[in-house]
Amino acid sequence: MLFAFAAFRRKGPCRGGRVGPNAWCSVLQPAELLIYESRFTDHHSRFLVPVISKQAQEFWALLKTYPKQIAMPLAQAREADTRSEDFTSEPVGVNFMPAPEVDGLWAEISGADRTILYFFGGGFVLGSPDTRRKTAGHLALAANARVLVPNYRLAPEHPFPAAIDDAVHAYQWLLDHGSETSKTVLAGDSAGGGLAVSAAIALRDRHLPMCAGIVALSPWTDLTCSGESITSRAAVDIECTRAGLLEMAGWYMNGADPSQPLASPVFADLAGLPPLLCVVGGDEILLDDSIRLIRNAGIAGIDATLFIAAAMQHIFPIWVGALPEANAAIALVGDWMKRLPFTDH
Repeated sequence: MLFAFAAFRRKGPCRGGRVGPNAWCSVLQPAELLIYESRFTDHHSRFLVPVISKQAQEFWALLKTYPKQIAMPLAQAREADTRSEDFTSEPVGVNFMPAPEVDGLWAEISGADRTILYFFGGGFVLGSPDTRRKTAGHLALAANARVLVPNYRLAPEHPFPAAIDDAVHAYQWLLDHGSETSKTVLAGDSAGGGLAVSAAIALRDRHLPMCAGIVALSPWTDLTCSGESITSRAAVDIECTRAGLLEMAGWYMNGADPSQPLASPVFADLAGLPPLLCVVGGDEILLDDSIRLIRNAGIAGIDATLFIAAAMQHIFPIWVGALPEANAAIALVGDWMKRLPFTDH
């Protein structure tokens, strides 16, 4: 059974799923319906079809007609990834600037009072700061933050632990240039979500100042691909495959053990990490990567929150403007960040 855990209440009726003070109905409603329906089906059935927006239904139907990027040859996949935000709306009121010191970009808004260090996804072999430019802008608006998207070296040219070293370097650069640890959050999606968690573990293990929180969107946290959802959600996941993930993991690890904690933080001791939020789709084969990570964080004494969005696909929050569920997920992330205590850990 799929559950959604969130410490937020709805703030009024839905208004078409738009981002804003009334958007929480869009965030919580799918999960609530999924749980409600499970209570009233008989013991021979599992769930009724979860209620999702018409936009999401149409978007997933369209995406299903496209070739799976994860199954493309590497060069072709990298080219396709440059268009990963084509359906994402342009954030209004965000100033984008280059960040040459980390080969990345800034998304800045007026009056920002915190910083997000955001790591793009792409299986450790795809992506660049430009592929999450719009996502960074929407997060900046939702969290009242400035967002830095650094580059990090990709496999197979630069295998593990190059990405982690680059992530830690970007964090240290932020601190050296005025960012406060108590007001800095690590975030990312897919492999970038796993990288955000791994970077925090590296900070702890290297006795460096800890960030204030971690946000992981559909994080890939188990490079051995041993989660139960790898098989149980395979028929409904239209983006990822076990074979494709294992190929990427092989390129990234280059013969090293994929189960080591910095590579697969689902196997790590998470004690000493800051509060953690995971947002994941119910139709992802990586669903269990989030479930196990949050469970392990809670056991380790970490304030951990998991939101499972019914019938959503991998990294659905990046498609702000295309899906009401994405709009609401980014709003949820922004609200969670605003509620952080922002005290030193």
